Amino acid sequence: MNFFQRHFGRTPVDETTQAEHDAAYERGRNEGRTGVDERGLINDHDVAVRRAYERGRRDERSRGPRHRGSPFLTTVLLLAACAGAFVIYLGVSQGSFTGGGQTIDQNLANAKEQAAQAGRNVANRAGDALQNAGQKLKQPGGNS
Repeated sequence: MNFFQRHFGRTPVDETTQAEHDAAYERGRNEGRTGVDERGLINDHDVAVRRAYERGRRDERSRGPRHRGSPFLTTVLLLAACAGAFVIYLGVSQGSFTGGGQTIDQNLANAKEQAAQAGRNVANRAGDALQNAGQKLKQPGGNS
């Protein structure tokens, strides 16, 4: 029920009847959200309760479908929020954001160097494996 119906209605409504109407309205709204189409959910024969229930369902349906957010966008925003929280933590723990930035830069440089070294090691092993395979093919008894 809206403000004008509640305060300027034609007939005064006692509090228990108003509470029943409000409860029926909310039940209708809740079931309008879930898409329940059964009309037998309210067993009361009170016409006012039935109307309040149906009005709640109608109001909820008129709001249209609920749009959910994109899971990908939510994940990206969550990761950005975590990164921001981490930067703030480093700024506080290092005494300044400059010190926190230097720590991040050092960690990134170390990670980059380790990744580059691992790549070089893999390339060297692959090259050695190819040379060994080539040597085995050149040997006269390597076709076994």
